[in-house]
Amino acid sequence: MAKSYIIEHIRQSQTNEEEMEFLVELCNEHDDLVRARFQSRHSSNKNHIATVQFDNHKQQPIDAWYCTCSAGAREVGMCSHITALLWHLGVNKAVISTDNHPLSASRLIK
Repeated sequence: MAKSYIIEHIRQSQTNEEEMEFLVELCNEHDDLVRARFQSRHSSNKNHIATVQFDNHKQQPIDAWYCTCSAGAREVGMCSHITALLWHLGVNKAVISTDNHPLSASRLIK
């Protein structure tokens, strides 16, 4: 699900017309926050903002997360928008092969 959310929100790069990108925004005031905007799958005029707070100096760098969707404020687990943002930052940007990664479910859904 996370990968499909990212693929749905890829658009043409603003800096290079030949490339596609998924836009992750950095906060100017707080360098420990990143966010991404997702268009709702259920309503074309509704957007959700997924925000993640992190600390790269910790072994477990994700400190907190919040999404403006109806499931985003849950206390246990996280919504698919947060999951997609974390997948993109942790797996997709790192170019980790999902085919042979021990935590990947791709071999189950082929």
